[in-house]
Amino acid sequence: MSALRSLLLLLLPLCPGPGPGPGSEAKVTRSCAETRQVLGARGYSLNLIPPALISGEHLRVCPQEYTCCSSETEQRLIRESENTFRGLVEDSGSFLVHTLAARHRKFDDNPDPGGCPSLCTGPGDWKNCGQRSA
Repeated sequence: MSALRSLLLLLLPLCPGPGPGPGSEAKVTRSCAETRQVLGARGYSLNLIPPALISGEHLRVCPQEYTCCSSETEQRLIRESENTFRGLVEDSGSFLVHTLAARHRKFDDNPDPGGCPSLCTGPGDWKNCGQRSA
């Protein structure tokens, strides 16, 4: 979950906070210097990050008000978050698969340790375990 938290911390600078509302005549003069610094340190090209707030109407994930997120930045953030999410799921899934495989092997070797051992002739012979011979 720390990877997800770091991704959220990465997106925070893209949300500069409440800007002018609809119908407001206030001019937006906020800088994107902090966002440029954070994303630049993560390897983003500064050409992808606007120097001042832009309208985000066309964006899907980044704020659709005034933002420091361009379309290209948004696409890269989407790819990074998908890769992070996929990695977390694969890590969790891998642990689960290995756990189930280990327990399956253990069951195959000794299917019913408290049952009737005379019906289970040996390790791996679980198909005949519990069945009486004719």
